Amino acid sequence: MLGRQHREKGFTLIEVMIVVAIIGIASALAIPNYVEWKAQHDLREAVSEFAGNLNLARIVAMNRNRQATVTIQVLGSGHIGVDAVAGGTPIFGTQTMSGSVTGLPGGTTNVVFSSMGLSTAAAVQVIPLVNTNGMVYSVSVTPSGKVTWCPKATCP
Repeated sequence: MLGRQHREKGFTLIEVMIVVAIIGIASALAIPNYVEWKAQHDLREAVSEFAGNLNLARIVAMNRNRQATVTIQVLGSGHIGVDAVAGGTPIFGTQTMSGSVTGLPGGTTNVVFSSMGLSTAAAVQVIPLVNTNGMVYSVSVTPSGKVTWCPKATCP
């Protein structure tokens, strides 16, 4: 072994510091996008769940042959709560939407379905929900009882 040089294996401190710096820069660029994506995802999840609750109330109204009322309101903690009653009997307990959904223009909104599953409103009811970043998604209920949602302040 006299003619061979012995080399250490591994990374130098400079190489490790360069890799850490690259990871840090990539993280700094990615975090704001992740935060925005997470807020949008939470709002979409809450709106989708709310639309599902409206559909559930409509189906219960038709099955029980009774009027069903869904109330959505801002709770004291800044969260949104959903409650549904059919003929005086709760359909489900008060449900709190995702913590990122904090706004409901108008404070409290009621959606009422007849025993035939029709909305008692004469026109399309649009319920906009706002998250902490100011994004707005809307749930609409047509007079025929159809429930849809869209990522805009008003649904078509």
